[in-house]
Amino acid sequence: MPSASGRPKRPLWHWLLLGGVAAAGLLMVAAFAIYIGFQVLTRGNPQTTLEDFYASLESTDCELFTESTTETFREATGLTSCRSFEENLGDISAVEYQVDDRINRQGYAIFAVTETYTDNGEEVEVELRYYVRRIDGQWDLDAIELVQEGTEPIT
Repeated sequence: MPSASGRPKRPLWHWLLLGGVAAAGLLMVAAFAIYIGFQVLTRGNPQTTLEDFYASLESTDCELFTESTTETFREATGLTSCRSFEENLGDISAVEYQVDDRINRQGYAIFAVTETYTDNGEEVEVELRYYVRRIDGQWDLDAIELVQEGTEPIT
C-alpha cells in the first residue's frame, strides 16, 4: 500500500534488518569499550611492585621477591634461587624507605628512593633509583642504581 506521499512503504523485514545491523554495531562498540576499560583497570601499579619488593625483603618471602622482580634483576644480584635469597637476605632487619620522586617513561617507572637502615648501631641513609619495568602487563623491578653525589636528577 502506498504512503501518503505516493511512494510505497518499506516492508517490515527492511526495518528489522536495519535494527539488527544497528544493534550489532552498538554491541561491538560496547564490547570494545569494556575491553579497553578492563585493560586500563588491570594494568597494575609500579608503586605496588616497589612495596612488594620491600615487603619480600622484610619477611624473607622468596615467592613475593620472585613475583616482583625480573629474571635479569635476579641474575644480576645473584639471587636466582630461594636458597640464595634466604642465605643472603635472611638477616635483614626492617629497612625504612621513602619515595622522593617518580618519573614515568614508556614501559618504565623510575623511583628516586631514600633508604634508611641501621648498620652496626649507626643509622645509614642511602639514595637509590629503582627502575620498574612493565613486562607482559605486569610491573617488575628491573634494576637498582646507587645515586652518587652530584648525579643528575631524573627529568
